[in-house]
Amino acid sequence: MTAYPAPHGPHGALMAADRTRPHTEPAEPAGREATRRGIALVRAYARGDSATVAAALATTDPAVRAQLPSVTGDVLRLVVGALLAGPHTLTPADVVRTADRIAAAGPPHQVPAATRAVRAWASRDDAELRTSWQDGTAGAHGTAVLAAALAVAAWGEAPFLHLLAAFDELTAARG
Repeated sequence: MTAYPAPHGPHGALMAADRTRPHTEPAEPAGREATRRGIALVRAYARGDSATVAAALATTDPAVRAQLPSVTGDVLRLVVGALLAGPHTLTPADVVRTADRIAAAGPPHQVPAATRAVRAWASRDDAELRTSWQDGTAGAHGTAVLAAALAVAAWGEAPFLHLLAAFDELTAARG
């Protein structure tokens, strides 16, 4: 995997872009539901499953909706950390190609924002990345697509889905 130099930190532009939102522990029970739905959203993008993307977002609870970007951001940070820990030859272009393919599973009005966010990450455009993720719903889609694209491009779909199953077990044990 391409290492990103110091101005962007070890996680590329991701950490700088995420600092604009305070990170808080999810409130219960909305936090458990947001965690369940956030992981389901990332999984659905990894699979290219439009129906499950829609189902993961189908909530009327404003607390759950508000926490989705944080949950998908947490998954993204875990994926980035795992990628940085191992030897990979992943390039930003690989991630963009994968994201273009898997973003199509999202709602048509969210696809351009999600792919724009991934391109901003790939080009290390911090300002565009922050702008892309200011809207909570766009942020949830953008981080879910980027997490899934990074993992699927680096490891393949099956290993990433296995990792998400482990996340499910961890979150179920918490609740």
